[in-house]
Amino acid sequence: MLVGKSILVAGATGGLGQEICAQLAAQNCSLMLVYSNEDEKTARLKKRLKGARANFYECDFNDSEEIQDAINIFFDQEKEPYGLINLIGDPARIDWKQGQVSHMQDAFLRNASAPLFSAKQFGLRMKSASRDGSVVLFSSMQGVYPFEGSLYYGTSKAALIHGAKILAKEFGGDPFVRVNVVAPGVNQAGMAEESIRKGKYQKYLDQKIIPRYGSASDITKVVLFLLDPELYMTGQMILYDGGLTLRRDLLG
Repeated sequence: MLVGKSILVAGATGGLGQEICAQLAAQNCSLMLVYSNEDEKTARLKKRLKGARANFYECDFNDSEEIQDAINIFFDQEKEPYGLINLIGDPARIDWKQGQVSHMQDAFLRNASAPLFSAKQFGLRMKSASRDGSVVLFSSMQGVYPFEGSLYYGTSKAALIHGAKILAKEFGGDPFVRVNVVAPGVNQAGMAEESIRKGKYQKYLDQKIIPRYGSASDITKVVLFLLDPELYMTGQMILYDGGLTLRRDLLG
């Protein structure tokens, strides 16, 4: 049902982005893929998408002018603009006891302010073009459940969820631009990979709190669901964590 749709993906070269882009390409979507710098991950995605309808665009998607430029280019070059997926964020791995106001400001910029700005600008363009569409933003289970040590990351990701609900309210109606949020748990792709390598979440497996770690393909299924043009849902957050936050109190 997404065949022929044009989708802008920010943070495309990360672990989650690679799988999402591959599945969108398999559905013959036209893709504009935003990345921050040319590196091994970028080269890997370009190779993986060889022959697909994919254009790569390097920019800082945390800067308002560069976000606006990317969105303008997307709408200028695509015949069927439809969706925005913004995976960009920052784990804000700092000692919360030592953190300063500047650390919170930086976390908000990368995890809430910039993603919400991109969603706002995209939605406004869709509305002005009288087009239905879908925006998918990324929070985290730490933006839903108060994990210790996550003052900077968790707070900014919680703000993202609330902001997305406000935008969903603004962009409802006709045309219908849906805004929804995915809040992943511990996945073997993306930001959680480093924490898995350090053993931070091993206890959840050992004590059967969760049956396994999540994967990029798990999250991709949720994203494709949220992009479905027939979806009758907006302003919602899907917590996709294998039950970790629900069962966390059972840890021995």
